[in-house]
Amino acid sequence: MAGDMLLEKLIKALQYEYRTYQEILRIAEKKTDVLVKNDALEISNITEQEKAMADQTIKLNQVREQILSSMAEAYKQDHKSLTIEKLKQIVEEPYKSKLGDIQKKMSDLLGKLNTRNSINKKLIENALKYLDFNIQLLAAPEPAAPIYGKSGTEVSGSGNRSVLDVRY
Repeated sequence: MAGDMLLEKLIKALQYEYRTYQEILRIAEKKTDVLVKNDALEISNITEQEKAMADQTIKLNQVREQILSSMAEAYKQDHKSLTIEKLKQIVEEPYKSKLGDIQKKMSDLLGKLNTRNSINKKLIENALKYLDFNIQLLAAPEPAAPIYGKSGTEVSGSGNRSVLDVRY
């Protein structure tokens, strides 16, 4: 049956998508270590890897959508409302359990990835705050040391200068 062939294709596409997200999680975990070590060069390399993986997930998403569109026709369903959950209600075993398994694994994996991305986001925010603090510290005027005149009263010093003497 054509529906069975489409189900096999869908399951294969979902499994490949799962492996791709496993790789994305591995990269995200590596990114956490690199962010903690503050290795700018390696962060740049990881960003390139993330970009490549994002492109790959876009392609996989397109393949999955094409298969789901064909399945919607085969099962006389609306393409926009056809979900894995709905497919599990329509199809017979062994496809029902295979879809359930991959759905559960993907859900768990995406939860882990979401948690890891939140950690990385916090690390990046902290690094940016630290950089901003240092820039503000360097750009702020030096505190003026009081200069005392003959009478013992404070006389204003010369103009305030920052550590970064930037001129336009």
